[in-house]
Amino acid sequence: MAKSRSEFEVTKEKIEQIPKINEEFNMMKKGYKEMAAINLALSNLYFEVESEAQSYYDRIAECE
Repeated sequence: MAKSRSEFEVTKEKIEQIPKINEEFNMMKKGYKEMAAINLALSNLYFEVESEAQSYYDRIAECE
């Protein structure tokens, strides 16, 4: 009987942790979404800079 009680307590503790785990998961999910937006903004910025640099080099090549 002691083993069953022990298993019950372990299961009960795990169930009680579910809200905390869900909260942590939601925080991580939010963080990944925020990072995705930051990465997209940086990617767009660097694409614009690279395009400007390519345009500059293309004009130099035309002059030569």
